[in-house]
Amino acid sequence: MAVKKLNFIIANNDFETFMKMVILGTTAAAMDIEVNFFFTFWGLYLLKKKYKPKVSGMGSLMAGMATSMFKKKMAKAGIKDPVAMLKEAHDAGKLKMFPCSMTLDMLATMPGPFKIKKEDMLDFVEQPVGAAAFLEMCDGADSIIHM
Repeated sequence: MAVKKLNFIIANNDFETFMKMVILGTTAAAMDIEVNFFFTFWGLYLLKKKYKPKVSGMGSLMAGMATSMFKKKMAKAGIKDPVAMLKEAHDAGKLKMFPCSMTLDMLATMPGPFKIKKEDMLDFVEQPVGAAAFLEMCDGADSIIHM
């Protein structure tokens, strides 16, 4: 049976989650598979313009160095702009990214760097949806993957 629809729940904001999302999402879109991403909790920060995710599980200095190293290796492999890859898949009509409305409402009231609003997000992000709307999108999905 061919896969026709994949839904992802993104709840982390680290580099590893971001790159898994980019690679799996854009590959599925290129295979003509419908892809829906639902961003909740810390995962919402991956939608923020100019957000720079870091490799997890290391001190801040080591995380910065490891992230830089991975970006250089990815550029050599032809992955230079992951956000542009997501936008291309989105513009082709196969990949959509939905922020969680409840989490966004909570983070919009946070202080300083934790604050995030819809207007802070990438221009091609869909309008926020609630959990019930996302669960309706899951109807008929071949897989629902949590990252």
